[in-house]
Amino acid sequence: MFQNGDFVEVDGILAVVVGSNGDNGVPEDHLAVWFGEPQGTRLSEGGTGNLTPIVWTVPVDCCRQAIKPEIRH
Repeated sequence: MFQNGDFVEVDGILAVVVGSNGDNGVPEDHLAVWFGEPQGTRLSEGGTGNLTPIVWTVPVDCCRQAIKPEIRH
């Protein structure tokens, strides 16, 4: 149903699918999702980079397809 790179909603919060069951460390009937890094600061604005992404596993039943993203240029 979901593939890596899909935007999903988990309890109303946007996330990106980065893994599914069968991938290393993802339990059966779960997805690995990344909610983003709100504390990140651009390098050009004094940020340090090299942040560790935090990925959560959640049951597939808790995820629903998000609306299509707005692409900006």
